[in-house]
Amino acid sequence: MRRKFEDLRENLEEFVQQDAYPMLVVGCTPDELAYVLTFFKGLAEPHPEHFFLFFPQPFDSPHGYLDGVVESIRLQVEAAGPLRAERGEPPFPPVPPELFEHRASAEKRLFATLMYLRSLLPNEEDHRVVVGLLPLECADREGYIRLLGSIMPVAEIPPWMGALRIVAYDDRRHHALFDAMRANRVEKVLTFEVDFSTPALTDSLTRDAADPSLPTMERMACLLQLAALDYAYKRYEDAVEKYGVLYTYYESEKLPAMQALCLLGVGDVMRAVGNLRTAKEQYQRGIALAMEAKALPPLLNLLLSVVDCSLELQHFTDAESYAESGTKVAAALMNPYAYCDLHEKWGMALVAQKKLAEGIATYRKARELCKTYEYFHRWASVLERMAGLFREARMSKELREVEDELRGVRELERRGATAAHAHGGGA
Repeated sequence: MRRKFEDLRENLEEFVQQDAYPMLVVGCTPDELAYVLTFFKGLAEPHPEHFFLFFPQPFDSPHGYLDGVVESIRLQVEAAGPLRAERGEPPFPPVPPELFEHRASAEKRLFATLMYLRSLLPNEEDHRVVVGLLPLECADREGYIRLLGSIMPVAEIPPWMGALRIVAYDDRRHHALFDAMRANRVEKVLTFEVDFSTPALTDSLTRDAADPSLPTMERMACLLQLAALDYAYKRYEDAVEKYGVLYTYYESEKLPAMQALCLLGVGDVMRAVGNLRTAKEQYQRGIALAMEAKALPPLLNLLLSVVDCSLELQHFTDAESYAESGTKVAAALMNPYAYCDLHEKWGMALVAQKKLAEGIATYRKARELCKTYEYFHRWASVLERMAGLFREARMSKELREVEDELRGVRELERRGATAAHAHGGGA
């Protein structure tokens, strides 16, 4: 499996560096797409000259997906403003309003979005925009294929794609996109297929972790994944033992971000077995290390976990503070779903402290965010909390409005679930 991981990394690396093909389609299952995203993110560090953007939002419809894509770009452009100012660089041009409009076709919106991303480059000779159109859930497989087909070069590469590198995926269980490419005789798109089934992955990781011929850092990476698998299968003692070995190793190597990941894992185990106070302590230690290393991805996960843990412990002031911090990290990482989740939890912490006006305002913010991203599950949850408050306060008009909206959201959620089931849940 180590070789398979390396093959994926090398193929993505080669794709970014070459100029003959502007698109790559990776064949994998939706579960395996998480690995593709992980390696895709890892390309940014060795290639600071390029802009890397990935969009894992659910694909319920072409316009719905593009709404999430454009909003993510807007958040990142805003977050980049202060950093560019510190470096004496001009701000990025604002996202054009027409990118949010549904009056144009989804195909035209995607093209306009890619053109806007090109406009962010200092020049197109030395810099590239690498875009990952990689929805982790895809209820509308036909819509996804149709949208990608609108930008796929067939026999020749159009000039507008010169500075773009686009990574997409096809569910290898169906090969619908690969089949469409063959039917349309697409020649200028690379393809690559991976297979990371769980049994093969576990067996290979175990072999690699025990292989003395491999570099120690690589063996520890395998052990870290095995610890996560132990946790997933409720082998809690085994997971804690592995995380302990890993923490000691990463401490000796002065890798605080990796230490933070180990503490997150131990905290999750402690929470799973009901030891909430110890779990919170582990999360807090991890947060300190992640902040020291300026490691935002583990910091976001730690903040999400410590907020939940604080709420369970009824440490509502802590939950409020951590949730507020988490929204800032989620915005910096362009993670709209964590952004929505944290706003709901923030509201919960405020309401628990009887800060009802602030809590309702935060719930309203969460509701609007969920609406923007079509995050139906969280949207419904927020509306239920608002309804409870309005019912208790006997605010009948507000209660009716929220209950009407809640019925509509549940219907949208039901339709989305039905569509996902009918389409097999993957692109």
